[in-house]
Amino acid sequence: MTQTAPIPPQAQSFVDIIKEPVFVVPEPQVSTSTTPALLEELSSVDRLFITKRLRVKSVLFLRGKKNRFYVRTPDQNLVYSVEEDNSWWVGYFCYGLRPLQLRVTDSRGSEVMRIHRPYACTARVLPCQLQRLEVFAPPGQRIGTIEQQWTVVKPLYLVRNEEGEVVFWIKGPYVTISCFKDVKFSICRSDGSPVGGTCKRWQGLTHALFLSPVTDRFGVAFERDLSVQEKALLLAATLLMDYMYYDA
Repeated sequence: MTQTAPIPPQAQSFVDIIKEPVFVVPEPQVSTSTTPALLEELSSVDRLFITKRLRVKSVLFLRGKKNRFYVRTPDQNLVYSVEEDNSWWVGYFCYGLRPLQLRVTDSRGSEVMRIHRPYACTARVLPCQLQRLEVFAPPGQRIGTIEQQWTVVKPLYLVRNEEGEVVFWIKGPYVTISCFKDVKFSICRSDGSPVGGTCKRWQGLTHALFLSPVTDRFGVAFERDLSVQEKALLLAATLLMDYMYYDA
């Protein structure tokens, strides 16, 4: 029998967590020696905008279904590129549940983070297995995991740090289909206090019918004073939400 961790009290709404980018002149930041160099791009941000692109050539030439993600700040600076790596056949049969590795590289081309997702057969009512992501930054050094909890109605995930302690809960809505409205997942601490959220914007009927399998946009917002490791875990969780509910 699958055991679930206790659910914290309902968090308050994190209003307008993902808005259109506003171009402002950033204030100068003072670097500190305590910030890991590989994740320093996350130290001063409180929002990340993600664009997904399906690698069409891989599909056409039977090399597998693979995505590429571009992670930008609100002022449209590219901070990370994310490449999916999987076996050529899993994308055609497993769809959004496929096992994979995501390699995260910075603007200099250095790999700063790796996300590992094993295969897990998941259904909302009768889950055979629950989803679990392992996040490594740098590759080879685990900083935490994202674990799905079994629920009948609302999606629920917990985020653990490298010591196995629960640092965040991620709660989804009753309906996760993006149909004429935005879909938001709230992020709160283990005590129920809100920290941020993820958002998938409704981009219109034309996009939903013809373009969403090839390209999409979503984002995540969080408190600025979170550690870079915590922000990296929330970025990984946001990518998992996309695979779970919106990857065709």
